[in-house]
Amino acid sequence: MAFISFALTKDEFLSGIKRQTRRDWKLSHYKNWQKWYNEGKIIHDAWDKVPFAKGKKIGQFKLTRQPYLQPINEMTELDLFEEGNMCKSISEYCDLVKLPASHVVTVIHFVKL
Repeated sequence: MAFISFALTKDEFLSGIKRQTRRDWKLSHYKNWQKWYNEGKIIHDAWDKVPFAKGKKIGQFKLTRQPYLQPINEMTELDLFEEGNMCKSISEYCDLVKLPASHVVTVIHFVKL
């Protein structure tokens, strides 16, 4: 079982508002998540911080579709909402994650268990 740290969006994850996350992962890590999905490994742990930063498990989530790659600038209003409803625009989102709008990220859709 893999995990994702929700350090910036812990409260949004715990409330169930957050149903998507975008990650600036290496291609090999993205391919691992695709492989796990294809193997039926769709339940994973949610952490408040990464374990080496003394993080702790805060729950689990279930993938609702296969992970995919997408430029940030292709996010929709629904995507922004399901990212935790913290940002009202792609520009705000880019400021939060400190990435340019053209940057391609891994997109994970999930539900909190």
